[in-house]
Amino acid sequence: MTDTAVEITPQEAAPAKTPPEETLPEALGARRIADLMADRTGEPVIAADVEELVAHQALAAVDSFKGWPMYATADALALDADLIRRTVAERVEWQQASVHKNNAAERIGWHWRDVQRMACEGRLTEGRLGRYLIADLDRLASECEGEQHITAQAAAELLEIRPADWKYVEAAGWVQPAETYEKPAGGSRYRTITVALFKLAEVRALR
Repeated sequence: MTDTAVEITPQEAAPAKTPPEETLPEALGARRIADLMADRTGEPVIAADVEELVAHQALAAVDSFKGWPMYATADALALDADLIRRTVAERVEWQQASVHKNNAAERIGWHWRDVQRMACEGRLTEGRLGRYLIADLDRLASECEGEQHITAQAAAELLEIRPADWKYVEAAGWVQPAETYEKPAGGSRYRTITVALFKLAEVRALR
């Protein structure tokens, strides 16, 4: 008796099911629209870029949600990819040439009130994203050196006296505060202390 080998043919694999395409909402907020543009272009698009496109009338809000503007998804997908890339490149270039206003004083070694004052006087211009041009800050530090305001402790250190003795300098009328402001005391929202600032050039003149 001869054994007969029987070849078992595997059943044809069933065709893989194509997952249904994700249905995007008709409108999205700036952050999600930015994510959509980033997926499409491969660029690091952020909400600020969307706002810049809106400022240049390349995109417009079609609705709002809790006060936040909403943009048509179809309009965002229809935008020219090169326009999006240019917008991102301009923003990145600006960020590299500027510093955020919260870090501006630290860069030039001034009190934060000085930067705020110079901006109010129109001697420093705030640009996109709450940033100052580094070149403007460096120029300000050079041209206006001596105009910055310092605390009583910094003034005492400059005169090489004890901080506790600074009150005698003020009492003698040798120098007066250029400005004062209220600062929270001990982490309390309700208690404040008055901080006096003095013009650096006037303190230097006492040496």
